[in-house]
Amino acid sequence: DHHRSHADIIEFSNRRFYGGKLRVATPYDRLKRPRGQEAGVTWQNVTGHTTRPNQGGAQNEIEARALVDALFDLLVTRHYEGSVGVVTPFRAQKQLIDTIIAQMPTIEELRLRRELLVETVHRFQGDERDVMFFSPVISEGVTPGALGFLRSNGNLFNVAINRARGLLHVVVDRMAALASGDDY
Repeated sequence: DHHRSHADIIEFSNRRFYGGKLRVATPYDRLKRPRGQEAGVTWQNVTGHTTRPNQGGAQNEIEARALVDALFDLLVTRHYEGSVGVVTPFRAQKQLIDTIIAQMPTIEELRLRRELLVETVHRFQGDERDVMFFSPVISEGVTPGALGFLRSNGNLFNVAINRARGLLHVVVDRMAALASGDDY
């Protein structure tokens, strides 16, 4: 039995990673989603450029900035009051998102009250939030090494997408993700 996420969020993982054996038993009346927004998955298409920073890994500044803009909209403009998380497979992307947020005092002030956590997939395992943002860092320029890391760690992808209870907001270059050759 699965009690964390809305069915629209967990269904992909159920089919891909659990062979359809999960039974969704989430109490929907407890899900905190943004006013006027349906629970489930939201896609934000962002055409960016993936780079490999000196410390390794992968990052995409355009994707990171679009994600932080969406975070600002949710927390500041729309005054969302549930818990919020940001997850990414790459430490370099996590550090870039943290740097951008640090330059925005209005988000930084809400960090504790909204339980805002920005982390890599490894560090987010075992945790959950009402709304999760996912930054996969797949776009033009992604290296074969970064793609190989993602391909060989399907469990990380599974963890990344099912930390959300009510809303998963994916910020990605959809065409690049589809062209990546990875079935998930």
